[in-house]
Amino acid sequence: MRRWWSDLALGVRLALGGGRTSWVRLVLTGAGIGIGVAVLLAASSMTTVLAERDARAAATQAVHPEPGRDLDRDRALFQVSWFTEYRGESIAGRFVKAGGPGAPVPPGLPRLPGDGEVFLSPALAELLASPEGAVLRERFPQRVLGTIDRAGLNAPNDLLFYAGDPTVLEEEDNAIVGFGGALRERSLDPVLSLMILVGVVALLFPVLVFVGISTRLAGAERDRRLSALRLVGAGARRVRRIAAGEALLGAFIGLAVGAALFLFGRRFVEDVRLLGISVFVEDLTPSPPLAALIAVLVPVLAVTTAIIAMRRTVVEPLGVVRHAKPVRRVLWWRVLPIFLGSAALLSQSDAMGGERGRASEPVLIAGIVLLLLSIPLMLPWLVERVVGRLRGGAPSWQLAVRRLQLESGTAARVVGGVAVVLAGGIALQSVMASAESRLVDEPVPEVDLSRVEVHLSNAVPGLAEQTVAALERSVGVERVHPTRSVTLRRGAEDYQAVTIGTCEVLRAYAEVPSCRDGDAFFVDGDHTVNGTSPAPRPGAVYTVVRDDPEESGPEWTVPRYVEAKPNNTVMSNRTGLMVTPSVAADLPQADAHASVLVLVDPAQPDVAERVRNALAPLTWRTYASYFGDTGVPQRVEEFRSIRQALLAGSLITLLMAGASLLVLGLEQVRERRRPLAVLAAGGVPRSTLARSLLWQNAVPLLLALVAGVVVGGGLGILLLRVITQPIVLDWAGIAVLSGTAALMVLVVTLLSLPSLHRATGALGLRAE
Repeated sequence: MRRWWSDLALGVRLALGGGRTSWVRLVLTGAGIGIGVAVLLAASSMTTVLAERDARAAATQAVHPEPGRDLDRDRALFQVSWFTEYRGESIAGRFVKAGGPGAPVPPGLPRLPGDGEVFLSPALAELLASPEGAVLRERFPQRVLGTIDRAGLNAPNDLLFYAGDPTVLEEEDNAIVGFGGALRERSLDPVLSLMILVGVVALLFPVLVFVGISTRLAGAERDRRLSALRLVGAGARRVRRIAAGEALLGAFIGLAVGAALFLFGRRFVEDVRLLGISVFVEDLTPSPPLAALIAVLVPVLAVTTAIIAMRRTVVEPLGVVRHAKPVRRVLWWRVLPIFLGSAALLSQSDAMGGERGRASEPVLIAGIVLLLLSIPLMLPWLVERVVGRLRGGAPSWQLAVRRLQLESGTAARVVGGVAVVLAGGIALQSVMASAESRLVDEPVPEVDLSRVEVHLSNAVPGLAEQTVAALERSVGVERVHPTRSVTLRRGAEDYQAVTIGTCEVLRAYAEVPSCRDGDAFFVDGDHTVNGTSPAPRPGAVYTVVRDDPEESGPEWTVPRYVEAKPNNTVMSNRTGLMVTPSVAADLPQADAHASVLVLVDPAQPDVAERVRNALAPLTWRTYASYFGDTGVPQRVEEFRSIRQALLAGSLITLLMAGASLLVLGLEQVRERRRPLAVLAAGGVPRSTLARSLLWQNAVPLLLALVAGVVVGGGLGILLLRVITQPIVLDWAGIAVLSGTAALMVLVVTLLSLPSLHRATGALGLRAE
């Protein structure tokens, strides 16, 4: 054991004692590994983020009294949930009233708000205090007591408030006896589950590739140093231990740099919103088991990579010292992951095609990893074979090709990481494009900017008249039409919805050819979605459904009607019977659900917000729906947002690959400073050397792009078979990712020019 420690210590001394050159190499290695470690730490925090969000959601879950037991009103809190919107942002509200001194207090509040008092979430308080919230302030006339603590929020950007309201009805349905519930199990759409699975693997696997590559910087120089030790009598095991010491030093420096980068970036996480979601700083904490795994995995990966890379150093040390041409790579074992990964994914075909996935996640992960792993395994062989057949060309081209013919492995491995990102991004975009195409093909409802629908609470007598009076005074309101809806039942499963309104109201919901008071219509729709039965028979007798299921309502006979089609607008969410007021004269108003159709002037600025402000004094009794801002269906917008986020993640990972490529380029220039200086002194223009550096980066990357597109397209097709989706390749996303990768080579070359200029100076000819 003492010899082990002494050999490891010798490796550390060799890495530290090489002067400025060794220090530069350690800095570059630490930077390359540190970037990867920072990404891994952020990814390992996602489990903590989700767990903390779920825990807070469970803690704020209301506990209602058990049915059939007497309610202790002194220990009950009466609450009505309410939602509103402001310029596309959802605002959740809770109007509360304490039943007595023992009423429970919601998490995040120091006490319950009284009449005319309100607690605001920090984000809502900030919005109200900003110029953008000037119109919204009219909806909050209460006195602000303070802000809701983190225990009562899910995310820093939550728009939430608790307001005291003595008019909240003390009904058992509104009663709350405590807070805190069980954690809810997450259930996602199979497509989204697969997207998350592929995204995690495709965006994190390249990070491990970059970490392994960073440990091999200045590999030729290290190999020559260890070969010298081997030639003077050091055994093979001892040389490996010395190499492990050098690799461990770089890995530990990378861990420190990565932790520092993560802690620095973590401070700004609350200012970042992805898909409308933000994260508390305290939540972005790596899971202890995953953090420990990273702390162990990175040094192990560094040591393993270093030992594998020095096979020739141990077996043929003299050949390494003399710069002998490397042995040609073999192909057979490099293609095995392609066949194994394809077989694994083919075995899961149609496994996630239904609403519930029955696929095996380990098999899916193994298939994805094997296919992505095939790229860095195949690229060194592919680059070696291609550049070995290149001949002739300009001097800059010949210099680059000759350099790649002598040593192409390192460049191929770095661009292999780029190709892995590209392949994963192509697969992700292909799955998203296919899912989005299915949604886009669905009929898109037309947007109606002139209508607002207000839903009223049935528990407040005379509310319809108050609502109409408030709306008629609002700026931008042209006409106000009260409507009613009643539910009818015949037998156990035959339910019919009846909408009662003027002809102008009925035209808003259906394509009515002609209408006058006394007419009736039936609008057929999706019975599964709307919960209605097929068309009723005129003359059939139905019973009015009341709120209390034990009470039986009066009977009503279905009149003669004309069939109509629903309007293809976002307001056309009503189907069933639609009748004018005289037809429904004998339907009891007490059993009807009231609403108001408001016709507004869309030219007025913030007209929907002003309608909501007019209803603000009625608080929880009304809720306004406005679909004028909805340009595309919500599901399409969600998929597009997720698709853009995944594309952004792929581009960020590509930028990290570019940073690794830059580190490699600088290290190669530093390592070859003497040959470059000799070429410059011999009359080779620096522009020729710069172009040779560009070709040296571009040739492997071009081959990597081809491999990434082929493997990524194949992976996308296999994944689409898993979820039983039509095969659609996102050529626009492929072009963006490929173009970014190509541009990255040009930028890396330009950033390497200052180092090249210094290396080709006269000082580069000196010999130590």
